[in-house]
Amino acid sequence: MATPPTAPRRSALDSALALAAAALLAACGRTSNTVTVAGTVEIREVRLSPLASGRLERLLKDEGDSVRAGDTVAVLHQPGLEAMIEQRRALADAAAQRNAEIRAAVADSARAANDLARARVLRTQGIASPQELDRAQTSAAAAAARLQSVRAGVRESDAARAAVQVTESIRDQLVLIAPSDGIVLTRFAERGEMIAAGVPVVSIGIVNAPWVRAYVGERFVARLKTGLAVKIHVDGYDTPFTGHVTEISPRAEFTPRAALTERERADLVFGIKAAIDDNGGRLKAGMPVRVEIPLLP
Repeated sequence: MATPPTAPRRSALDSALALAAAALLAACGRTSNTVTVAGTVEIREVRLSPLASGRLERLLKDEGDSVRAGDTVAVLHQPGLEAMIEQRRALADAAAQRNAEIRAAVADSARAANDLARARVLRTQGIASPQELDRAQTSAAAAAARLQSVRAGVRESDAARAAVQVTESIRDQLVLIAPSDGIVLTRFAERGEMIAAGVPVVSIGIVNAPWVRAYVGERFVARLKTGLAVKIHVDGYDTPFTGHVTEISPRAEFTPRAALTERERADLVFGIKAAIDDNGGRLKAGMPVRVEIPLLP
């Protein structure tokens, strides 16, 4: 008959079972209060495109170059644009010089209207002749017509100034400015190429604000919310980075096949985004990380 296991043997068996349970929990990457998922560091990418078509005249930044917010990255040229600006400026200046003519026309029209009013009174009293009244009426009509013509010139002056502003804005649209600090990732065009409006010339990576993309199993989604503080573990750094959940996908999907085991590939997951609080420029796009997320009760 087999004898029952002694106390030392039972203790060794219990320890083995405890180690196996701990290993299983570690393999799952979770405890009852936290879940740890794999993720990748991502950065935002901005594609700079002109708002007007033109020829790429200067490309001041190349792939891998750092840029600061406000730096000029590229300059395009539109043939004939500068000549058009100068022409419209000349028209606007000529129209503006008619202000003295406008004041004189207003004074003439007012004087002619007063003369006509007096002539009508004198004619009623029998003092002025019909010929004098006719001359006063003719003078008043001529002064009014001249005033209307000059006022049309004022509208032309306003239109000329607006035309100058429009052409100058086109020139501004041909200069590509970096919207934020970053690094030039890709150059899509070469000097001398004709670029249509809306076609990207370069792409800039906003490296000072990286974030993490990760996937969480559907059984944990109900215990997550945006704003949760997370710890981001990166190989090579002993101290984890801190961050917080900024987005939880409202739609389920299948995890990328390269990320999980054969059994886990069929599980539905939800994508999440986690902002990194402060990395000091140490995290680069594409780096694999582990995101430790506390679960809500």
